[in-house]
Amino acid sequence: MVILILTKLYDFNLGTVTESSLWRSTDYGTTYEKLNDKVGLKRVLSYLYVCPTNKKKIMVLSDPELESSIFISSDEGASYQKFRMNFYILSLLFHPTHEDWVLAYTATTRR
Repeated sequence: MVILILTKLYDFNLGTVTESSLWRSTDYGTTYEKLNDKVGLKRVLSYLYVCPTNKKKIMVLSDPELESSIFISSDEGASYQKFRMNFYILSLLFHPTHEDWVLAYTATTRR
């Protein structure tokens, strides 16, 4: 059993998340490995998603205020592939039946 945890450090003076850590356990939570080097040490992560049809597929979203990127793992979070987005991602969701489909939500404003 693999357990993944995303922790965030919120700076109340700045009013924002300044740091995040991604943790993975393969021994039922007895020990945890910090995975920040797999997604970038200075990166701030916002959300962690698990695919409903394939529990080995994990998706992590970076903080859209700093960078719009998705990190996808097919091996229960052991390794990640980065995908940069050219739009501001507000929310992501795995498709309920197609594990290779991702639904993204963004708000666009025309000027």
